[in-house]
Amino acid sequence: MDSAWKARGFFLFFVSVVLLTFHSAVASQNEYSRHPARPIIISPHDRSDSEPQQVHISMAGRDYMRVSWITDDKKGRSVVEYGTASGEYNAVATGEHTFYKYFLYSSGKIHHVKIGPLEPGTTYYYLCGGSGPEFSFKTPPPTFPIEFAVVGE
Repeated sequence: MDSAWKARGFFLFFVSVVLLTFHSAVASQNEYSRHPARPIIISPHDRSDSEPQQVHISMAGRDYMRVSWITDDKKGRSVVEYGTASGEYNAVATGEHTFYKYFLYSSGKIHHVKIGPLEPGTTYYYLCGGSGPEFSFKTPPPTFPIEFAVVGE
């Protein structure tokens, strides 16, 4: 079989695949019905603009954690106070912050602070930005072989 016949065969195969795909897409559009939109739920909070929101932590190396959060207050500090006893913070770490704009929307201040070095198998208590509720996490034990982990709160 020469190359011209092979090219024609490939072309016919390609056209049939395109036509079948188009036909199934048109058929499925006629069968789909969209549910009406649900009502908007607005749940305002009664906390101050400087209190942390959406707080989460992630491992940032073997002995470090990255604490991230958002504040509505543009003057909020990117500082985490932490320690091994509740309410007693003997260490302070300063990080960085950013924000973004999209058309008319402007995000809150997004904070990232890396804390450590931390001891393995230890519970740490921390405050974000110097205000708001106290959070805690426990570091992995020293003998646990971790290559990758995701930690959330």
